Amino acid sequence: MVTITPKACETIKSIVAEEKKGDPIRIVFAGYSCSGPAFMMAFDKKKDEDVELKEDGITLIYDKSLEENLKDATIDSVDTPQGPGVVVRVKPSEPSCGGACAGCH
Repeated sequence: MVTITPKACETIKSIVAEEKKGDPIRIVFAGYSCSGPAFMMAFDKKKDEDVELKEDGITLIYDKSLEENLKDATIDSVDTPQGPGVVVRVKPSEPSCGGACAGCH
């Protein structure tokens, strides 16, 4: 199950208000890094095959096919040079590069 931290909820609400969007926020598979799957988020319309997660006034959606990869995911708030944002953190898998790389997540 996807967990959303309280700070991430606040950040998402702020982004939604700033963007004036009514659509849910979709968690999207963005590819694999050496530590496992990576995800990003974007406003989108809900589809029939989506899982919907409502928490503290926000709605997140993701394709049902991503459930296994997102089962232990946490959405957390981060501070970036561009301002506050959110990140999807998943439990790292074994490095596919043999652990020789200098620093994915």
